[in-house]
Amino acid sequence: MANWPFVAELSLTHLGIVIVPLVIGSVVAVAAARTVSKRWIPLTTTALGAVYAIPSLALFVALPALIGTDFIGPTNVVIALSVYVIASMFFSARDAFNQVPQSTKTTATALGMSPAQLFLHVELPMAVPGIITGLRVVSASTVSMASIGAIVGVRNLGYLFVDGFQRRIPEEIITGIGAVFAIALAFDFGLWLVGRVLTPWRARGDARV
Repeated sequence: MANWPFVAELSLTHLGIVIVPLVIGSVVAVAAARTVSKRWIPLTTTALGAVYAIPSLALFVALPALIGTDFIGPTNVVIALSVYVIASMFFSARDAFNQVPQSTKTTATALGMSPAQLFLHVELPMAVPGIITGLRVVSASTVSMASIGAIVGVRNLGYLFVDGFQRRIPEEIITGIGAVFAIALAFDFGLWLVGRVLTPWRARGDARV
């Protein structure tokens, strides 16, 4: 408790490192899931699966050589985490769009909706539950992986793990675990709440039952 201002500072940095990849990665993944043609789905699936299999620390270290960024700093971590979010969310978003009934899309098209209107007013709202479910899983893994950024110079909650291990202070490690767990729970609850707000008809259906 004597170090709570320091822990709070690390937590805010950790939140920033996590939020940006989640926003960028989820938007790109949803767009890709909706626009990639069936012809390219097998190749896209294989490529994203291979990317997700790359260890996060290896990707953090390899990015400077690949794209010319600094070896130390948050840029590599944000880019790497965005790539992981895209690789994971693509599958969730694709499954969510596939669950939209074809009869509903056919009816909307027959009513005169353009492809853009069909996406915004029919497909995306009906896919929101599946997308939110996938995002809740991805947010937990992203909060966890962001901790590894401390090894490449990002001063977030992972610093408590590294410093606690080097100085043999278990209380510091336990504090880091607790803070990461609290952030993961906050993201999960927040995304669940967003899902309820974006799909009010599901809440009304539950109430009728």
